[in-house]
Amino acid sequence: MIYREIKKRLPMIIVLSIIAIIGSIKSFTILGGDQSLFTVIAQMFDAGKILYQDLFDYKQPGIFMFYYLAGKTLGWNDIGIHYFELGYWLVFSLILYFSIKQYDLFYKSELTSSLFPLFAIGAYYCNASAFHLTQLEALINVPLYLIAWLLDRAYKNENNLWITYLVIGLLMGVVVLCKLIFAPIILSFLLIHFFFCFRSKGLMHILRKQLLPMIIGGFIPIAIFLNYIFSHHIENLVTDIFFKIPTQVIGLGDQVHPERLWESIKWLGKKMILFLILAGLGTFLISKKESHFFSMIIAWLIIGFVVVVMQKTSWWSYHFQLFYVPIALLSVLGLDYIFRHLLNYLQINNSWKRIPILLIILGLITHNQLQLLQESMNSESYAKLMRFDYAKNHVLSVLKVLKEEDTIFVCGNPRKYLMTSRLPELSTNGWILEYYLDYQWQNFYEEFQNKPPTYLFVSNEYETLIPKKNPKLWDLITAKYLKFSSEENGIWYKIL
Repeated sequence: MIYREIKKRLPMIIVLSIIAIIGSIKSFTILGGDQSLFTVIAQMFDAGKILYQDLFDYKQPGIFMFYYLAGKTLGWNDIGIHYFELGYWLVFSLILYFSIKQYDLFYKSELTSSLFPLFAIGAYYCNASAFHLTQLEALINVPLYLIAWLLDRAYKNENNLWITYLVIGLLMGVVVLCKLIFAPIILSFLLIHFFFCFRSKGLMHILRKQLLPMIIGGFIPIAIFLNYIFSHHIENLVTDIFFKIPTQVIGLGDQVHPERLWESIKWLGKKMILFLILAGLGTFLISKKESHFFSMIIAWLIIGFVVVVMQKTSWWSYHFQLFYVPIALLSVLGLDYIFRHLLNYLQINNSWKRIPILLIILGLITHNQLQLLQESMNSESYAKLMRFDYAKNHVLSVLKVLKEEDTIFVCGNPRKYLMTSRLPELSTNGWILEYYLDYQWQNFYEEFQNKPPTYLFVSNEYETLIPKKNPKLWDLITAKYLKFSSEENGIWYKIL
């Protein structure tokens, strides 16, 4: 009995093993600048500091809580945080597998359903560099998919509707607390769902059985965060961060780089070209009886792209990780179609003879990803396992003289805080100075004047930005500090 069940689930066991191996390899990747900042903020939260007040950032609290959970469970280090993420993806792999098996979509259900998590998460790991790993746009695939799948389940099945819609609302609240700008994707899911329900079940069904539990579910995580806000009296600060400042940042013309958007699109195309071709084919193969579910998947791609474009002062390549799950699902549909018709054309009925053909096809599709994985393993900037850390040499001069009572401030990559085992003493976020507004530069000057750090690091790009944005601040730095050491990417200063 057990042997039969293992044999039945063998494709998924193999896929899980592949994801676990690739994820374990990539878990030795050094944290990038963004990820280091999230770790620093999570550590400050763990130390009793107040979110946003003690260290400013534009992002909603969801990503900080992910890093907080990772740090508390597996440790505040690169490998611990990445292994926590790997566990997150392995659980999601099982969800993808068992959820998609409920649909009659594929020629060989067991085999093709197993490819869904491989195409989504396996491709993510192969494509990801230190810049891409453990970014919110990848992690958010999980609640977004669960929302779409649970909405489709509720549309088709009347059992446990109240609990289902409560969970959907809870997930929606989580997404909003991860990034407000993802709200249009959720809204598109709801509009599609309500449209289908209105046609088949009527308006009263929506009002009586759907809205109330969704509202309650969505309010739970938001209420927890609101309680945190009001208990720490940061409601005005959070309102500015969530609503006022982002609209002004988008207006920063000097931070809009169309070439960056084009490069990010090319990054996705280069990494996922065969998956995108298969997904294009899969779009034309969507079954009418699954139009409710796939309408949300298509909306995810369309509205998601609009959401990415709206972030015109960013346009980083990691934003396109938002699309891994819908691309994977549609590409599996396309592959299943090709595989089925190829077997019919070759007239191969023996299941053992089909395996080599499938392996050859998979090898062709995943060849690019495997090459990318091999390149990343051979890259010096990848392997902490090989005793390399891009920030290590940049803090050695300070580490030799740093005393327990000394403080540091970094205008540049926040990984230096992790390397020196120091947390920032100023609330100014030195990693995103290019996005600061005029009044924030003034606040930075006043805060720096009142609480100057012992050691100050200024990266090369900020050495020209600071004098341009706030000459008084630069005059203060040059008057109160002496150059301590020059590094490859900037200069350390020590207070007089």
